[in-house]
Amino acid sequence: MIPILNDKPKYEMTIPSTGSSVRFRPYLVKEEKVLMMAFESKDEKASLRAVIDTIKSCVDDDINTDKLHLFDVEYMFTKIRGKSTGEIVELSVPCESCEQTSEISVNIDDVKIKGDMKVNSNIVLNDEISIDMDWPLYNKMIANDKINDSASEVEQLIELICECIISINTADDVILVKDEPKEQLVRFVESMTSDQFTKVKDYLDKMPVCEVNHKFKCPHCGHDNELNIRNISDFF
Repeated sequence: MIPILNDKPKYEMTIPSTGSSVRFRPYLVKEEKVLMMAFESKDEKASLRAVIDTIKSCVDDDINTDKLHLFDVEYMFTKIRGKSTGEIVELSVPCESCEQTSEISVNIDDVKIKGDMKVNSNIVLNDEISIDMDWPLYNKMIANDKINDSASEVEQLIELICECIISINTADDVILVKDEPKEQLVRFVESMTSDQFTKVKDYLDKMPVCEVNHKFKCPHCGHDNELNIRNISDFF
């Protein structure tokens, strides 16, 4: 029987939102082929699905990908990518002073999660109503066409907020929104005052982000640059 190469986990990483350690292997040619086809198709949803499918294939431990947050997936995929095709990525970056472009080498294994995991997720809207929220889940994000299409920024924000609300709490009841019609939840969000809406938006603005920090001196003008890369797709 012809053997199968490289199918055993070699590395460990920690899922940021849970602190759980999982074992993983680099992605293989079969997974890289699917990733490249998805990225080359320019189909954003297909690319996002290819990322989560790669994590499923490469992580040896039993994980529920439906419970992974956006920053979990970005962090885990970056770690897998680094062990698969190399930690060093070449990028073309403009200097923040002279704006001339330089070629720099970034180690993506330096990826970190920036932000507080323990931000209060209970938001008081008035004396009678509060809501409990969670950071956006990756699979919900890619399944929601209104978040991924050409809807206006405020429409996308409302959809994102709806995806993040877990329950609506009144003096008499705790309403689990997963059991309620989506249209009613949208109406609830749209009925907020500007101050209430800002409170909810502030929670989302504090969401942990996947980031690589890199410092470099511009070869053209000598300026010391500090680069914080949060759009992890730049690496792929």
